[in-house]
Amino acid sequence: MPTFEDIYREHAGRTLNLLYRFTSREPVAQDLLQDVFIKVYENMGSFERRSQIYTWIYRIAVNHAINYMRRERRTLWFNLLDETVGDLLKQEKVEISGLGGGDVLRPDEVLERSEADELVRRAVDSLPVKYKVPFVLFKDEHMGYTEIANVLEISLSAVESRIHRARKMLIKKLSPLFK
Repeated sequence: MPTFEDIYREHAGRTLNLLYRFTSREPVAQDLLQDVFIKVYENMGSFERRSQIYTWIYRIAVNHAINYMRRERRTLWFNLLDETVGDLLKQEKVEISGLGGGDVLRPDEVLERSEADELVRRAVDSLPVKYKVPFVLFKDEHMGYTEIANVLEISLSAVESRIHRARKMLIKKLSPLFK
């Protein structure tokens, strides 16, 4: 078995990228990365080698990202209720961490931005976690369906179904923007 330092050196960068794709906020992704590798360190002795080590690390990372997104979405609405609409519109940018992004543009700025990749990213961020996670692993991490099934510990047919549904949701969300 490689040392913890070897494992960290080999997999930290890729894991950080994964966490960033889920959170869209580098400081949050870095904090989650630390949590993930603390858990890896603490549980190295229990790794059973039934899968590749990066699959095991990714499973830990995905679970941490999902838990983070769920916690943030719960507190999101309480944070927004503390601000009046007038105050939000006066700010240059509005910080809403629970929607998968750092800064959310003011409504007048949203109209000025027309880049397709930004719109797609927001649409992906708005997907329910159940569909977002396998979709991001497939599209951004270039994982195969079988590998995703192993990481998420779900069936292959569940992966296929969730990615298919994520695509349908994205088409529905994005089609009005490109007419």
